[in-house]
Amino acid sequence: MNEKIVELIGLIFLATLIVTMPFAIKGIADVFASGNLNYFLIIIILLGLAYVARKLWIKSNHLIKLKLGRDAELAVASELIELQSHGYQVFHDIQADGFNIDHLVVGPNGIFAIETKGRHKRIKDDENYKVKFENNHLAFPSWFESKPLEQAKNQANWVNKWLYGSTGFNTQVLPVLCFPGWFVELKQRPLFPIVSHKQLVKTILSMRQVNLNQEQQRAICYQVIQRSLHESKAI
Repeated sequence: MNEKIVELIGLIFLATLIVTMPFAIKGIADVFASGNLNYFLIIIILLGLAYVARKLWIKSNHLIKLKLGRDAELAVASELIELQSHGYQVFHDIQADGFNIDHLVVGPNGIFAIETKGRHKRIKDDENYKVKFENNHLAFPSWFESKPLEQAKNQANWVNKWLYGSTGFNTQVLPVLCFPGWFVELKQRPLFPIVSHKQLVKTILSMRQVNLNQEQQRAICYQVIQRSLHESKAI
């Protein structure tokens, strides 16, 4: 739908351009033919074009990042569907205090706060789409990152404090950092799972740090649902 809307806007802009372009060309030709050039107006036009070009560059980059993030979260969400057949409850886009939890999984072996990160695959990397965890940072083919590690940890801590205040269960919430479409190579043991979306289900099923009974799971899921409903009404 969004792509069709962009196409429609593009067609409207093209129609406007077709109508105005002949008059604009004739007007510019007449100005140059008369020899009376208004350099002040030319400077204003050039500055305006430069401003618009810069804004278009910034907005287009932001749009690309948003689309990449959306596609990454959809890829993870489709993988997490499998967990429901194992008795897990899966929630998406939980609104927190000024940020959101991409995915929250509740099951018999614990609570998992999944932070999803979409990252571009650059042509110059020669299809070496591998991210390595080493020296406490994430090494991509062309750059390094460490902020997602801290972000995933902080968000899991927030979920833990919120659920403790809501349910009284001081249950560990395990952060999980996921990079859809990337192969993750661990050069050192991380404090929490760092995986590709294809490794996500297997990783969660294999975790054994926490045991939650049915009553605890129901209480936790109830609080998550209530928070989601409250945020929906607020919007």
